[in-house]
Amino acid sequence: IGDTIFLDENGNGTPDTGEGIAGVEVKLDIDSDGTFDATETTDANGQYLFDGLNSGDYTVMVDTNTLPDDVVNTVDPDGGNDSMSDVTLGTGEDNLDQDFGYEQELGSIGDTIFLDENGNGTPDTGEGIAGVEVKLDIDSDGTFDATETTDANGQYLFDGLNSGDYTVMVDTNTLPDDVVNTVDPDGGNDSMSDVTLGTGEDNLDQDFGYEEEPQNPGIEIEKSTNDVDADTPEEAPEIAAGEEVTWTYEVTNTGDVPFDESEVVVTDDQEGIITNIINKGDGDNILAPNETWIYEQTGIAQDLSTVTNNVIDFETDGLGNALPAGTIIDDEYQNLGVTISATEFGAMIFDSANPTGEDPDLATDSEGNILIISEDGDSSDPDDNAGGGVITFDLDNPIELNSINFVDIEETGGEVRTIDVDGNIIDTTAIPAPGDGSLQTLNINDSDVAKIEVELTGSGAISGLDFDGIGDGIYKNIGTVVADDVTDEDPSHYVNGEPDPQDPGIDIEKFTNGIDADTIDEAVEIAAGETVTWTYEVTNTGDVPFDISEIEVTDDQEGTISNISNQGDGDNTLDPNETWIYELTGTAQDLSTATSSQDITFNLTGNSSTTGSNGNVRTFTQNGVSVDVSAFSSNKSGGDWRTAYLGAYGGGLGVTNRNESGSHHRVDNGGSNDYILFEFDQNVTVDRALLDYIVDDSDISVWIGDRDGDISLLDNDILSGFTKEDNNGGSGGHNNKRWANFNADELTGDTLVIAAKTDGTNDNFKLKKLDLSVAGETSIGNYVNIGTVTAGSVSDEDQSSYTNPEGEPEPENPGIDIEKFTNGIDADTPDEAVEIAAGETVTWTYEVTNTGDVPFNKSDIEVTDDQEGTITNISYQGDGDNTLDPGETWTYEQTGTAQDLTTVTEGTTETFNFTGNSGLDGPNGNIRTFDAGDLSVNASAFSRDEHGNWDEGFLGSFSGGLGVTDTSEGNGSNNLHKVDNVYRDNYVLFEFSEDVVVDEAFLASVTNDSDITYWVGSKEDAFTDHNILSDNFLDSLEFTQDNDTSSSSSRWANINNGEVSGNILVIAASTSDPTPEDRFKIKELEVQQVETVESGFYQNLGTVDINGLTDDDLSHYVNPDFSI
Repeated sequence: IGDTIFLDENGNGTPDTGEGIAGVEVKLDIDSDGTFDATETTDANGQYLFDGLNSGDYTVMVDTNTLPDDVVNTVDPDGGNDSMSDVTLGTGEDNLDQDFGYEQELGSIGDTIFLDENGNGTPDTGEGIAGVEVKLDIDSDGTFDATETTDANGQYLFDGLNSGDYTVMVDTNTLPDDVVNTVDPDGGNDSMSDVTLGTGEDNLDQDFGYEEEPQNPGIEIEKSTNDVDADTPEEAPEIAAGEEVTWTYEVTNTGDVPFDESEVVVTDDQEGIITNIINKGDGDNILAPNETWIYEQTGIAQDLSTVTNNVIDFETDGLGNALPAGTIIDDEYQNLGVTISATEFGAMIFDSANPTGEDPDLATDSEGNILIISEDGDSSDPDDNAGGGVITFDLDNPIELNSINFVDIEETGGEVRTIDVDGNIIDTTAIPAPGDGSLQTLNINDSDVAKIEVELTGSGAISGLDFDGIGDGIYKNIGTVVADDVTDEDPSHYVNGEPDPQDPGIDIEKFTNGIDADTIDEAVEIAAGETVTWTYEVTNTGDVPFDISEIEVTDDQEGTISNISNQGDGDNTLDPNETWIYELTGTAQDLSTATSSQDITFNLTGNSSTTGSNGNVRTFTQNGVSVDVSAFSSNKSGGDWRTAYLGAYGGGLGVTNRNESGSHHRVDNGGSNDYILFEFDQNVTVDRALLDYIVDDSDISVWIGDRDGDISLLDNDILSGFTKEDNNGGSGGHNNKRWANFNADELTGDTLVIAAKTDGTNDNFKLKKLDLSVAGETSIGNYVNIGTVTAGSVSDEDQSSYTNPEGEPEPENPGIDIEKFTNGIDADTPDEAVEIAAGETVTWTYEVTNTGDVPFNKSDIEVTDDQEGTITNISYQGDGDNTLDPGETWTYEQTGTAQDLTTVTEGTTETFNFTGNSGLDGPNGNIRTFDAGDLSVNASAFSRDEHGNWDEGFLGSFSGGLGVTDTSEGNGSNNLHKVDNVYRDNYVLFEFSEDVVVDEAFLASVTNDSDITYWVGSKEDAFTDHNILSDNFLDSLEFTQDNDTSSSSSRWANINNGEVSGNILVIAASTSDPTPEDRFKIKELEVQQVETVESGFYQNLGTVDINGLTDDDLSHYVNPDFSI
């Protein structure tokens, strides 16, 4: 059975030469059981052959999956055109007539590119656009393979297309200008469409519609007054009343649509329509885009300083235009500064000579147009609202309202409300109700009216409004241009020239207890504690009246004086020659002062050892004055306050703090700050200090205060209550010395603190001498205060004085005492500290005793704790009358939880050097061991990516120190073998053989920046049991901090200012600030061995304050099993 599978290109139904289709599979069902048992593939001529067949029934089938695309069966041996044929063979028979012919069916894509002029979304007759290129992507590869150009009807066609996916695109460069795609087959309006064709399918629905882009008309007006663009009152030109004023209106077409002259209308809200065009651009009567025309109007400048009477009778608008009945009134009187509105349907003109709305009550022979509240807004049949309502007149500037005329007021209860600029009602005037058809004039006579509300309770109308306009001295008019449907406006202003200047004047005369004590010689005698009365007589000495709000009386000691005991005629205006009297009372001060003093020099030398007991006190006495001297230290951040040893040497006093050996026995600010505390037995005035044995520098910080010798431990809170100053000077070199002069204000107190300058680092000296003075005799001074009056732009001042009389009585002697206890123990010093385990309850008790002769009210007593805040719980209040009488004691109480006070004492300082000569890369996870003194440390490297994935890295040791080559950095060349935060953050883990306090790290070979992040903590057996870094591991360490710099040079990174100890240190290129990138090597590490771990003490200060009278007391506790 055979013969040919062919493409019948000429449609003659027979296989012609060249029409055979190669490679087609033909299948044969040999036993007619529905299963195809044999397959043959056509040769180059499209022929196939099944031979060696027995007689019988067969079915031949062409496998259509192996045919070319888009073909259909048109020739079939049994006529079924289903690519199958049944064949019966006789014995030895050859059937070579099993030819199957096929024809290819192709599709097409079209149709119309059109200008959718009527916007209906379909191509109508005459809307096609010719000459538009349409492109087709045949194989969906993004390249457009074919192009067709639309014909005269805007149509295009791509034919001969196989089935498949296509993209149609309109080349917008060939479309007319200024059109946009509004119709798109797939709705994208992007001049493109995706099309899928079936076999032989014609898709002629690919219509693309376009509309012209909308135009963008625009217009602008710039208005000038006498060539000044005076948009604001501040820019207004000065034009004298009666002179000519010229307004210029520059109109520019700012859009893309030209306007005919007839379309352009320029108006002025004060001058009406402006028709005079003095410059018409190119003169073609078309205002083209970007063209400017200039309009002009002249007038006569008004007198803006006078009051203008205005009468509105509703016959015409503000510009004199007639108002027909039915007109809704709102801005018709805008040029008079009046805007009108009314309830619901608005205010409407009613012709009372020709009444409408079947309302004869409003008929009059004399009033003509009247203003009603419209019943329904129907302008064709005006009628008033029988239910009444409110007519509102809003005024641009305050006026004087003279009167209002009414028609047909029948119902009582109506009223006129006048309102000022702040919204306050000035006055309310009832509207009489004379009855049906009545006429009346209601006199108002209110000034400064910014709004008028006329409330009618029933029928009625307004026939006139009489008011005086009080100009603000500024003439404003607004130019407006309208061109077709666009508009713009611009204001301008002018003012009259300034009037002759006024001559304001003001005088104040100040009296103390009725005496005009201008000089010290005239000072009034008033005993301390007695009442003093100051009187301020303020007189207007000019020709300008002042409102009360313009007048301010102040006293340089007592503040603003607001009590006016006599206000002249009481009209709140201080008229020329009028006098007002202000008054203030107070309590006379104690004016006694020290007038002479005794100069004393303390020599502070000795021959002590350089070390000794911390907290020791040395006492010096000179000329009857004694002083206790002790030493303290704090860390560089101003915390961790501790007692120190005070030595006395041939060069003066020096300090050995707990972090120093005896070789560092000067007052210095190197690793920590040293302080010397002087507590005198009386008030002194310290003038200067002799600083000796200066090394490097001798800048100092000085505090002066008054504490009555009760400081057991210096701290920031105590110092903050003193007056501080810094004194710089001195230079380095052994034996250099200088006098440090300070206290230029001559402050007096019983407490002095001198320290190496707290924000310095290289000040070292001994304190050899103090020069001071003590008060001698006292004298009585004078209290002088100056009264000042300011009124508008003028002011005056006058002083007065008082003094205390000689031999005045002894003042009262108030006194207060606080005694503070911790768990019942009066632990004033660390040596007396109570033992309280961390976490246990601690109770502080504050016994407050009135030690003077003045009782105190409960509300005046404030008890505070510098650590616990305000203490309000009074557990015992004496006799319970809320008054702390002389000799009475109250008990305050506060509870809390004891802290862990463990501290670390550092020992020997060791420096690890990490230099070496390793390769740039090696095995990840390697460990290097380094020794310094008795200490050893294992160092290893890790890295972390931005997703939190950790890897071990290679730790190299180079001439510049330790560096890291992580898993992203290849062989570490090109500076990739440093500790960096490029791509992956690099970390170096140090595991020490014992706990240390890390002080600083030397970072070398820096590229860009050397910001670091570091962690300190402790892990059991860290040196022998290697740890692996992770997020959780870092979180478990006790302390972390950043150390940043702006330098790109090698540096010592001073870290761990809190002196946290541990056997783990991790240093990384900054994990919080990677910009600029940080790259460096770790060359050295300075650490201190931990010598001891001991408990510190908790100190808090209880203070009682009664109106400035204070006392305080310390208490302490420690954790058990430690000694201070």
